[in-house]
Amino acid sequence: MRHATLTTSVLAVSAFSGMSATAATQYVNALGATSGWYSDDTRNTSGTTLVGTNSSSPWYPGGTNAGDVAIAQQIYFTDTGTSTTDGTGVLVLDGTTNNLGKSSVKYINTATGLGTGANLTNFTASYRWFMDSYTTSRTPALSLVVVGTNSLPYSLAYVATGASVSQGWNVSTVDANTPTSQPGTNGGNGWFLYSNGAPGGSIAGRSLNDILSDATYGAILSGGTVVATGFNIGSYQRNCRVGIDYVENSLLNGGERIDFGVAIPAPGALALLGVAGLAGGRRRRA
Repeated sequence: MRHATLTTSVLAVSAFSGMSATAATQYVNALGATSGWYSDDTRNTSGTTLVGTNSSSPWYPGGTNAGDVAIAQQIYFTDTGTSTTDGTGVLVLDGTTNNLGKSSVKYINTATGLGTGANLTNFTASYRWFMDSYTTSRTPALSLVVVGTNSLPYSLAYVATGASVSQGWNVSTVDANTPTSQPGTNGGNGWFLYSNGAPGGSIAGRSLNDILSDATYGAILSGGTVVATGFNIGSYQRNCRVGIDYVENSLLNGGERIDFGVAIPAPGALALLGVAGLAGGRRRRA
């Protein structure tokens, strides 16, 4: 079992690339068209949006190789995680040293979408992440993008109640009925709605289902299409770094696990993991 922090600022490279699915779990170890996961609205310490040739979302054309290099300083896959679930590593998001910085990744499908806005009434997600706090402790946001009936994109974000363990692992779970516990524009927890006139701040007690039934935005969102989901940290979350181990998101992979990291286990290794798991289960039941 590996024990290390996420502070090594390197772009880890694997013999495998992109995304692989074996059994129910999907493994992702690269940004770009192969995996469908992209950098999106990632900004450096000056607040400048970084646009790469390969790693940036199709919403940001005109990328450069230099942009890819800059993005890789803030978003990277590494195996230097502390006790990751299966040893493959994590996806690191660095909030940078300035509040103008931001690191954001999303799985994007604008061709067919990830589902209708109305289907978000059954949304669920669970994700495991490491809090590598080098000055402050921050919480990554789980994000959704919906193109509304007015053809405008709206961002929905869920911010959990905070790291229960700093310099350690946290598991956040949310569904469409999870209420906002701490309202606010910055520093609040719960569900936020941004973009195109949306208020931005969270409202005490409001859940995703409450937003979907909102008098102003409910019909626009419910009749729209979900085109992206992912994670971000930054934009007034400076001096913090998180590592995403896995996510189980009802919009992706049939709700089964998506595991981030450097190595994609070979089929034989996965079989051994399965046998080990069964053996462990037998020992626990004995």
